[in-house]
Amino acid sequence: MNVVRPKENKLGRRPRIYKLLLSAAVICALGGLAFASYPWFADVLAPKPLVVETAAGRIIRLPSGGNLQKAIDTARSGDVIELEAGGVYSGRIDLTEKPLADFVTIRSSRAAELPEGRRLSPAQKPLLATIRSGMLGRAAVYASNGAHHYRFVGIEFEPSSSIYNYGLLALGGEETRPDRVPHDLEFDRCYIHSLPSGKTRRGVALNSARTVIKNSYIEGFAGKNDESQGVCGWSGTRDVKIVNNYIEGGAENIMFGGSDPANAELIPENIEITGNVLFKPESWKQNGFTVKTLFELKNAKNVKFTKNYLANNWEGSAFRITVRNQDGHAPFSTIEDVEISGNIIDGAGEGINILGSDDTYPSQMLKRLKITDNLFLNLGGSGFEGSGYFIQVASGDTITISNNTVFNRGNIITFYGDQPRGFLFTDNVTGHGLYGVHGPIDVKSAAAKAMIHGNIFFNNMGVGTGDLSIPAGNTFVEGVDRVGFMDAANKDFRLKPGSKYCTPSSCPGIDFPPFTNR
Repeated sequence: MNVVRPKENKLGRRPRIYKLLLSAAVICALGGLAFASYPWFADVLAPKPLVVETAAGRIIRLPSGGNLQKAIDTARSGDVIELEAGGVYSGRIDLTEKPLADFVTIRSSRAAELPEGRRLSPAQKPLLATIRSGMLGRAAVYASNGAHHYRFVGIEFEPSSSIYNYGLLALGGEETRPDRVPHDLEFDRCYIHSLPSGKTRRGVALNSARTVIKNSYIEGFAGKNDESQGVCGWSGTRDVKIVNNYIEGGAENIMFGGSDPANAELIPENIEITGNVLFKPESWKQNGFTVKTLFELKNAKNVKFTKNYLANNWEGSAFRITVRNQDGHAPFSTIEDVEISGNIIDGAGEGINILGSDDTYPSQMLKRLKITDNLFLNLGGSGFEGSGYFIQVASGDTITISNNTVFNRGNIITFYGDQPRGFLFTDNVTGHGLYGVHGPIDVKSAAAKAMIHGNIFFNNMGVGTGDLSIPAGNTFVEGVDRVGFMDAANKDFRLKPGSKYCTPSSCPGIDFPPFTNR
């Protein structure tokens, strides 16, 4: 019988194919192991740094794509890690605790071209180096417990993708001991932003101590049905300065509180916010993004909010100063010793909402709030949703509101709930609105006059004199043009020299001239 056998050459090829496939599988497996141990693999392939010794210390020059994490891990006190302008450094950077006595500075190679003390603009992006966040919504920079003495200058921080990101810069937040929170951190002339194609809930989670954010540009942190902020701190925030920045945030541009700290020692405290621009872009309104307020305190002590420019909060109040034991686990929550002064607010649904104690969970009572020398323009005007009131208040102790100039369509003051103790409203210039001073208060009483006196109220809603609702001891004028502003057309809302409403020592309303540099 003739048996047909496969040709020898075909039989000989089959084992070679199997060997090739096996070799490819081994290579893929090894490659997978290499990627699985990514820091090692990245370090092998990453461009190497150049270390330059100078009289001032070491400069570690790291090319684009270099291993920034390793450079930070090996840096010593006073070192400068210089990143290539226009370069990109990807993956979350962890700032860890090290025995540093001086700052490790991470800066762009062209940082010297960014003038000191001047606010950064996105147009200066070519001068910046970029740190791009880790995958799957991780932060770009995370400061762990005890981390300290890190400074960033001329750096762009951005998400890596459109995946939801909870916070681009995460500075602490998990520590329960105040002496162990991250501290001595600084961000100067940095560009911190979200992506148009995605949502980043927060620009900076500011749960660190002795931290400075200055001369920076923070934008794009907003979305639908989301409590988003440009800057927010709720635990361990202490001795911080936010100075000369542009800041956008959907629900709140800046907020302190909003989540319960582990203990009273972690209440945000000693906070200075000055010379910033807080703004909400008109496009957010068109996109239906969540908007609530521009500046909010829920749990904080010793806060100074001065000489800022706030604009375009088309829904709700410009300020919320409301004590909140947010999740019901922090009955020590409070607001104490707050000063809001020298600010310009241009466009909001309402002015300032004050709640002296939480109306849902037990809390402490607000104490010593001072609101003075602020200019409020266009409260409740066209395009702004709200009643247009200047002040809404319930509860609290020692609240002083003086020398403000306010263009409000709604009430001067709306009292509700428990009457605040030690409430003083004096030397202000505001519109009367429809109902003036409103709520459970007898405006004709001596008590009302003691609280509310020395003010100028102008008739901005055509109210008849028989419908006025203001205590005695205040001045009512028929129309804003009769107040006697220095130059209203050019937004100089000081009273004219020699005004009959002034005393030798003071005048009602604001005392600062118009300015355009905020």
